[in-house]
Amino acid sequence: MSEKIDDARLTEIVAQNIRDSLGFEGDDLSSQMRDNLARYEGEGYGDEREGRSQVMSRDVLETVEMVMPSLVRTFMGTESAAVFDPIGPEDEEAAEQATDYVNHVLMKQNPGYRIGTSWMKSALITGSSFCKVWWEDLEKVKEETYTGLSEQEYMVLMNNPEVEVLEHTELGVYGDEDSDTVMDDQTAMTEALNNRVVNPIHDVKIRLTQTKGRLRWEAIPPEEFFVNRLARSIDENDSSWSFACHRSARTVEELLEEGYDEETVHAASSSSGEIYDQLFQQRFSDLETMTNEYSGLDPLQRRVAVYECYMKVDYDGDGRAELRRVTCIGGANSTKILENEVASELPFAELTAIPRPHRIYGYSLADLTKDLQRLKTALWRSMMDGLYLSLYPHKAVDESRVELDDLLSEDPGSIYRVTGDPRTAIVPLSTQWSGGQAFPMLQWIDSMLQKRTGINDMAGGLDASKVTSETARGVDEMANAARARVELICRQFAETGWTRLMRLALQILNRHSNKEELVKLRGQWVPIDPSSWNVEMDLQINVGLGMGTKQEQVSKLAVVAQKQEVLMQQLGLDNPIAPLNLYYNTLKKMCEAADLNPALFFNDPTQAMMAQQGQPKQPDPRVMEAQQKMELAKMEAQAKLKQSEAEAAMKSQTDRMKAESDAEVARFKAELAAKTQREAAELKAGVDREEAANKLAFEYEKMQRDHEYRMRELEAEKELEREKMAAGSPDGNANINLYD
Repeated sequence: MSEKIDDARLTEIVAQNIRDSLGFEGDDLSSQMRDNLARYEGEGYGDEREGRSQVMSRDVLETVEMVMPSLVRTFMGTESAAVFDPIGPEDEEAAEQATDYVNHVLMKQNPGYRIGTSWMKSALITGSSFCKVWWEDLEKVKEETYTGLSEQEYMVLMNNPEVEVLEHTELGVYGDEDSDTVMDDQTAMTEALNNRVVNPIHDVKIRLTQTKGRLRWEAIPPEEFFVNRLARSIDENDSSWSFACHRSARTVEELLEEGYDEETVHAASSSSGEIYDQLFQQRFSDLETMTNEYSGLDPLQRRVAVYECYMKVDYDGDGRAELRRVTCIGGANSTKILENEVASELPFAELTAIPRPHRIYGYSLADLTKDLQRLKTALWRSMMDGLYLSLYPHKAVDESRVELDDLLSEDPGSIYRVTGDPRTAIVPLSTQWSGGQAFPMLQWIDSMLQKRTGINDMAGGLDASKVTSETARGVDEMANAARARVELICRQFAETGWTRLMRLALQILNRHSNKEELVKLRGQWVPIDPSSWNVEMDLQINVGLGMGTKQEQVSKLAVVAQKQEVLMQQLGLDNPIAPLNLYYNTLKKMCEAADLNPALFFNDPTQAMMAQQGQPKQPDPRVMEAQQKMELAKMEAQAKLKQSEAEAAMKSQTDRMKAESDAEVARFKAELAAKTQREAAELKAGVDREEAANKLAFEYEKMQRDHEYRMRELEAEKELEREKMAAGSPDGNANINLYD
């Protein structure tokens, strides 16, 4: 069993792999990529002479830019370049969601158009291009102030683990929560001792720290990526691969904020030649020297080379090499390890325009065209020099008869001072222009460009002159031939880089997503939980990829739709040949081919049927009518019962009130009789009999009037109760009409 590797040994292994890798500064590959970029940018060859033509042919740029629209339509349109295939029936819905969500994350949650076009164009120029996928946790910090919080609101705020209290003031309030009488702490304590209710309010200043993770991806400049020389692909399962590295220029401040050791970071060397190599300088060759990038005035802004290395190494000495991620700084000759951990996957994806068998780096369109561009440039310059010479020929002069200073002016109408006959003093040395003989050579070069790349004017658009001189079939064949190479490049990109990119995105989302998210996909809000998906799902290239122009695709799909419509009319919507869901797929493909959003025009019938299944089944109308009649009869019986109960209650109340009134009258009579007896006795004792009799008569009459008033009041209350009951019934008679 091998021994465990210590940090010193690991540092040596990393440094050696960096120096021996493809793409490292100074090797042939980096020089070749630099030359390809120079040809794309139209940089001179270095043999230009002052006073001679310096015109440049831009065939590399024209070829690359002619291919880009097809790539953008294919990979940046509404249709996904690859789709996830379910492994089992339980993965059907998850596979469709995964395809939509991964494309949503790559293209919408990230600047997908900018990243994707840079990634693909770099492959067309330099041969191979790489992108990187990773998970990033973003921390957002903000300070907020709240005033007048109740105790409950304050506790809810304090229970949030993302909240840090900076300032807090607590005040008391008399009585209920709606009271606005504020007291200080001493008064609040006094009131609490006196058993008065005190509801505290809070003024608080907090710091809210929110952490949210997301998937990120970025195209890597070719000068920042290194790989072992014998690698055939970027795949951790490929036995030929053993090392890959992403070099980036990071400031000291950024590294310190990420928590790396301060002494190690400050001690790291920062060779500008290693950070800003020749390929980097070529990319920014049209800009002035970036003095701020090299300034040492602010040590925190000093840039150092950071190498994020992925390698297969038996670090723990168990006899098996594992995939590890080693982050180091300081350059290939003074490496200092910052981080060393086991990696889950190799986070890189590669695009190659024209692959070379059993090699990771392929050919670019610049490799196929840059020699012809130089030849064409040489012809153009010679033709222009000859044209200039024929228009402005050399002159033979008799210097004794001509003012030489006058001959230095070539302006129209210039005066030449000559002694004697000017025709003999100044003799033009005429040169016949023979540039016309070079035009066939230029046409031959253009034909060679088309043979090498398979790309001609038909790839970008049709020439009206060719359409009129050729048959429609011939033009169609020329256009198909022009698109064949572009379609091959699209298929190559889809089968390699884009497929791996989507698989990496699925794996990273599955590992880091820890909660369900509501996302709008295909025009509908869908709950998404990537952690529940099967990461072993297969990836399949979209069958419509590269199949002719958009117009041709729409025309073909229209024919299919017509056949499906005929079958549905003859056999029904649920026929076994072309059911409704397959017809919807055709309509969806037509919208996607026309760069339209299908959700704006058609609903998925499968989802609609699932939604209907989740709803209760509608009952028979006749059953509903019978149920309604039964319900009305039940309501009528209940109303009659309530009416009877109300009448009985009212009668009972009336009888009780009458009995109470009779008892009160009897009591009054008894009291009156007793009073009469007392007053009679008093009369016998000498009280005026007549006055007593009158008083008794008045009292008796008053009692009778009170009794009659009380009885009328009872009758009025009874009548009012009847009116209330009548007003609450549908027909006004305390009955329910079933036929209203």
